[in-house]
Amino acid sequence: MKNKINISIVAGCLCMILNCCIDTFNANLGDNQLGLLVVDGNIISDSTVVFSLSRTFSLGEEEIPKDYNQITAEVAVVGDDGLRIVGTPIGDGQYQVEIGMLNMQTRYGVEIKNEGDVYTSELAYPIETAAIDSLSFEQPEDYGDIYVCLTAHDTKYTDPVYYIWTYEEDWEVRTAYRSRWVYDASKDIVYEYAKAPYARGWSHALSNRTLVGTTEANIENILQNKRVYSISSSDIRVSCYYSTLIRQRGLSKGEFEYYQCKAKQSEDMGGLFTPLPTELPTNITCTNPEKKVIGYIGVNMNISERRLYIPGDEIQYKSPYYCVAMLQGDLSNDGMVGLGYGIAYLRNDGAYMWAFKECVDYRALGATPDKPDFWPLPDCCLLYTSPSPRDCS
Repeated sequence: MKNKINISIVAGCLCMILNCCIDTFNANLGDNQLGLLVVDGNIISDSTVVFSLSRTFSLGEEEIPKDYNQITAEVAVVGDDGLRIVGTPIGDGQYQVEIGMLNMQTRYGVEIKNEGDVYTSELAYPIETAAIDSLSFEQPEDYGDIYVCLTAHDTKYTDPVYYIWTYEEDWEVRTAYRSRWVYDASKDIVYEYAKAPYARGWSHALSNRTLVGTTEANIENILQNKRVYSISSSDIRVSCYYSTLIRQRGLSKGEFEYYQCKAKQSEDMGGLFTPLPTELPTNITCTNPEKKVIGYIGVNMNISERRLYIPGDEIQYKSPYYCVAMLQGDLSNDGMVGLGYGIAYLRNDGAYMWAFKECVDYRALGATPDKPDFWPLPDCCLLYTSPSPRDCS
């Protein structure tokens, strides 16, 4: 008898990024089919790749099982030329494989031995990924969403080309007030610094979104100014200076359909916990035909990448924060901090002016002092007029 069960799968995010994300889906599976093997990873020429193994589990459980990814297996990349590269376990169901230069005339796949079963992916020739010709951004409407756009073309193939994109972001934030005063509630002391300690910070994030595209509608295999993703004009990420590093990987049609299916369900539900269909496309089979597998192994010669910067002074940004300084009145310093305020500046008469913490301390905006090595030094980006000029160094 088959019942409709909530199943959770845990899969590593694309392209050797070790952060894991949890997907959930409603599957018409029998009670005895919990614990399906989930395989995530791809074969990339001349690179170090990681394959993540985990098991499906019911969302009816109060918490994620501690052993959902404690899988002991032998993971190997194989080729029809006799190649066999065995991976090294690095913990939590992850296996690292050092892959040399692949041969365009050789087919490759993955072989996994676990609990007496052998799982193999369909052997495939490596796909060459076209370069990203350009990245750009646009904001069609006043204070509307900002779109990150991509242009790419591929003349190597006459058939339609399929892509998946991942990206990682970095952004700089500047607080509205360049405050040199920080109240320490534990000691009931206001510290004054020679230079504003928390006025300028940086944040970093890895996207877990599934973004796919195809040239099926273009016989010349061109993607022209394709909108890859968007950012709200009130998002702090674009308040000052924003950077995105987009990675592009070519897909087979089957792999495209796999990711397209996941992406569609993500859009329908919106969120990290994503319902997936009963049977996702897969190119992995088990020697035991009764056992289903979740995952799709891609084979690539390369991944293309390109970086884009979006200066805050080239878009229309609307801050979600109301940054107007005020006197504390009858409230104590502790009381102001408890209400979410920080010191903005010191008046000439010795009174402290207070503003919301997001206006005086980048830590409240999720930022850190860790400036990326590649970061340019843009001109000051003023969100508000501050009693003291901003320090752009």
